[in-house]
Amino acid sequence: MTETVTVTPASPGLDSDGDPVTRGTPVQLTPIEIAPGNTLIRYGVGADLVDVNFTVYLPLTVYTGDAWVATESVVRTGDIITVRGEPCVAMVQVWRSQRGGNRGGVAVLARLRSGKAA
Repeated sequence: MTETVTVTPASPGLDSDGDPVTRGTPVQLTPIEIAPGNTLIRYGVGADLVDVNFTVYLPLTVYTGDAWVATESVVRTGDIITVRGEPCVAMVQVWRSQRGGNRGGVAVLARLRSGKAA
């Protein structure tokens, strides 16, 4: 059985009336792997800590049903990524090998929106 995740683009902001703009069309992706994310990620000058519930590993390019595209154009930091039925907020990290070609991948750190543990 192949596990999938669903990426729903973040709302791009507010319209002229101050109402949230509708999110984009959800896209279903097949990850290389879904790993536990029960580690703390340290970033920023203030050394903020973020508890990550899942780590989703994706290839550098994905097929969206229409064409092959760069994964980082499909899933971005702040998007909603549904992992194992749980809607999470995505934090995207792209890694490209210095050896060139299509080596590397995209790690999506997924944090449950409610903040509760998985």
